[in-house]
Amino acid sequence: MKIKNIICFDIGGTFIKYGVITENGDILYKDKTPTPKSLCRVNIPKKLCEIINDLKEQYNIEYAGISTAGQVDIQKGEVVAGAINFADYSGAKLAEEILKETGVKAFAENDVNAAALGEMWVGAARNLDTFVCLTLGTGIGGAIVINRSLYRGVGGYAGEVGHMTINFNGEKCNCGFQGCFENYASTSALVKKYNKAVKVEDSLANGEEVMQKVQDGNTIVCNIYKEYLNNLVVGLVNLTHILDPGTIIIGGGIAAQGDKFFNQVNSLFKKKVMEPYRGHTKIIKAGLNNDAGLLGACYIVKDRLSH
Repeated sequence: MKIKNIICFDIGGTFIKYGVITENGDILYKDKTPTPKSLCRVNIPKKLCEIINDLKEQYNIEYAGISTAGQVDIQKGEVVAGAINFADYSGAKLAEEILKETGVKAFAENDVNAAALGEMWVGAARNLDTFVCLTLGTGIGGAIVINRSLYRGVGGYAGEVGHMTINFNGEKCNCGFQGCFENYASTSALVKKYNKAVKVEDSLANGEEVMQKVQDGNTIVCNIYKEYLNNLVVGLVNLTHILDPGTIIIGGGIAAQGDKFFNQVNSLFKKKVMEPYRGHTKIIKAGLNNDAGLLGACYIVKDRLSH
């Protein structure tokens, strides 16, 4: 089936990234706009419709693909829960509103699932059949791909690895539980831990700044980073012992640091994982960087239309 150009959205807490992409994965146009901060279930679909109506004639757009935070009903193209960094987002009828206001048929997917599909299509997982994909950012998102298909679970919401409990008596999480993986191994957890340990005037804004202090040999941050790596690897070992995926792809936040970070993670992982997994399991960097969500959204459209 020949598909016209696809408009793709990657809805994040700060920006909505969007682009026009061909069915072969060529990005013809790309931009971003601030994400609405209030009544998101109304204002985000409204913003998407405005963008589509501005671009659909110029780029001959027939379909839309959407990568979004939260748990998504993929049949309805609706956000049902879980987007805890968005105000009043649950219940956003993305596909329904887009079809009504623009005449464009839309398909939606959870953002980490979309990133995993993008990596499988044209990224770091293009030669893999089975893998786990993690994003380290404000939280930790996860997606599980088995035999080149997303594993969704019975209810459709598998992959919430950021909410594995790794410390029963740990910090309270935004999800309402305690000791969640993302409270200890997300990029924001690393920044928060450093800022808690230093004076206000020495506080840092993001993981890149923390990692620069690691490179500089700052004693406080090096100790915090060592603890951070241990927490991250605990989660990676748990996932490996349960799923035996062979490859875990990590993107977002601190993962952008590159080879040194991944060498450290792999080295520590091999010390902590059970021996049978050591020879065939590797932790690798995501390949698509900031375009993973957009390209995943494009793949979603192609995949849904082929079934």
